[in-house]
Amino acid sequence: MSDVVIRVRGEHERQVPAERGTALVVVEAQGPEAAPVRAEVERGTAALVADVRGLHDPDAGPVRRYVVDQARSWVEQPQFEGRPQPPVHHASVSVSVEFDDVARLGAWLSGVDRFAGAQVQGITWDLARDHRREVERAARQDALRQAVERAQDYADALDLGTVAPRSVADTGMLGTRAVAMSARAVSAPGSWGAGSDDGGLGTLLAPDDITVRAEVEAEFVVRPGC
Repeated sequence: MSDVVIRVRGEHERQVPAERGTALVVVEAQGPEAAPVRAEVERGTAALVADVRGLHDPDAGPVRRYVVDQARSWVEQPQFEGRPQPPVHHASVSVSVEFDDVARLGAWLSGVDRFAGAQVQGITWDLARDHRREVERAARQDALRQAVERAQDYADALDLGTVAPRSVADTGMLGTRAVAMSARAVSAPGSWGAGSDDGGLGTLLAPDDITVRAEVEAEFVVRPGC
């Protein structure tokens, strides 16, 4: 009897506590005249960025990285009972700040309202880069182990013997639809809010675990009777 080919997919998922959080803060203002509105946003942004710079150290933290972008300005033309009202000018600047310490991030967020017009829009959680690589590597290996186990289960059910690997690939490379490895996490709704007496927002932050998922495709061959 000719060799039997068994094609399987292995997958594995790991939950890892978040290590870093990136807060998105928007400084915004509105008013009847464009110049004062822009000036107010510029002052609030400058004060916020100056504070962030005092915490910024790419190697030691607590702020590993920050980005100031998405400066916007626009005019709203409200109406009341069909009649145009005086225009309202808006301006905003987005600032993202990456902390490597959840408690320090929480403490900083507790005081964001001291910067004029600043509001926290959300938090994204992640792992340190080196640790992410380690976790992804382990997840891939566990996914492959599951593929071996599945293939052997099929072979055992048919009394074929021990399987031997013929090819291994990322999903999609053996002719099936691709599903990429992913690692992502977002802050859980309601996991942060008002401060408290014993550390403020840092004691209330409860980041979701990071989900690291790996998939692999593999082909095994087994020769009946061997």
